[in-house]
Parts: sequence; structure tokens; C-alpha cells
Amino acid sequence: MIQLLRRQAEEATWFSTVFGNRHGLHQTDVAALGAIAQASSEGTPIGPAKLAETLHLSRPATTALVDRLVAAQHVVRHPDPVDRRRTTLELQPEAMALAGAFFGRLGVAYAEVMDRFTPEQLAIVEGFLGEIVDATVATRIELGTDDPTDA
Repeated sequence: MIQLLRRQAEEATWFSTVFGNRHGLHQTDVAALGAIAQASSEGTPIGPAKLAETLHLSRPATTALVDRLVAAQHVVRHPDPVDRRRTTLELQPEAMALAGAFFGRLGVAYAEVMDRFTPEQLAIVEGFLGEIVDATVATRIELGTDDPTDA
């Protein structure tokens, strides 16, 4: 089971790396685009500070990252509607289309696999994966690796 978890993590990283390589993006850029897309899909716009926290990056590294994504016209900064001293980040439609064309196929493949399982089986898998993620985070923090500047 541990080998399968490791293999899935490696395959997901490789898949994401291929996307980045095809579009001239660093792996961190791809992760940032994913985080911005996820926040948008949840209706909770993300700003640079939250992006830094999500990606475990320092603020200066996040500023450079956002500057790269803006320069590449993948992301636009907007004033935060709640606090105009802050900004939120939005994916440009072209970036969404690129990612959708590539990662959408993986989403379809995942959905086809999940359709072969009952809701009860999926609930067990979801519980298992949730606990695995929690254990990973807890161990990372326990080992004192929660500071993004340690990365």
C-alpha cells in the first residue's frame, strides 16, 4: 500500500512536470496555478499571502512567482473587494483553457475509475486518504519542517 501511495505521488508529480515543461513553467508555477484555480472553484479568491501559505513559500519567493505568472499573462492581480490594501489573483481564460485541456483528461480518467466503486467504498478511500494527508502534515510539523524558508 505504501508503495502505491509513493508511486501515485510520483506519477502526479511527473504529470504536472510534463505540463510545466510543455508550457515553459516551473513546477512551483504549476502548483500556484492549481492553487489559484482551486480557490476560484471554491468561490474563495486567493491572494499572495494565502498562496505563500498554501505552497509553503516565503513571501519574497511568492512575489517573484506571482510576478512571473503575471508577466506570462497567466494570472491577473485584482484589488481585494473586502480589503483594498490587498490583492487577489485570478487565472486568465487562456491559462484555464491550457490547464483544462491537459488536466481535464486526467479528471475524466479519475472519474471513470471512481465510477467502478460504490459510494461506500469511496467513503472508505476518502477517509483513508484524509488520514494519510493528516499524518503527513503532522509528521512534517513534528519534524520542524513547517517553515517555508527551510525548503
